[in-house]
Amino acid sequence: YRDPGSQTGPALVIATLCFAYQIYCDFSGYSDIAVGAARVLGVRLSTNFNRPYAATSIAEFWRRWHISLSTWFRDYVYLPLGGNRVPARRWTINILIVFAISGLWHGADWKFLVWGLIHGVCLIGERALPASIPGLRRLPAALTWLATFLVVNAAWIFFRAASLEEALLIFRRLP
Repeated sequence: YRDPGSQTGPALVIATLCFAYQIYCDFSGYSDIAVGAARVLGVRLSTNFNRPYAATSIAEFWRRWHISLSTWFRDYVYLPLGGNRVPARRWTINILIVFAISGLWHGADWKFLVWGLIHGVCLIGERALPASIPGLRRLPAALTWLATFLVVNAAWIFFRAASLEEALLIFRRLP
């Protein structure tokens, strides 16, 4: 990712997969340290990461990834917007707003906005597609896991790249 224009597609795939595990270990690690330090002081904190890369949907990924942050966005952004107790069109807008804000929370940059919106659009798709494609709910878990893992990693490209332009360059170079 230091100079993606000079890298091969396979090298960029490996770098992206390595980043997926780096960011998980960083975030989960500091959360585990906080949980352990709090426990030493007699305070019980909740689990913050629960094997997110085992998720078989984007919705499940967000139930497993950075649980405290996801819960904050649910409680303080999604639910005040009406949550899922609104018509489908408003729900779609709510999801897009929450994930756009989540992206911008990570940084005031187009790449973070795109990262957030990828997750939002995929959540919307997960709700809409099974109703329109018979049999989609019966796909093997290995296939839904792979699709989820690939989408999450594709989104990580936007998160990790130095700019939106660099992220698009990386996508053009992928095999």
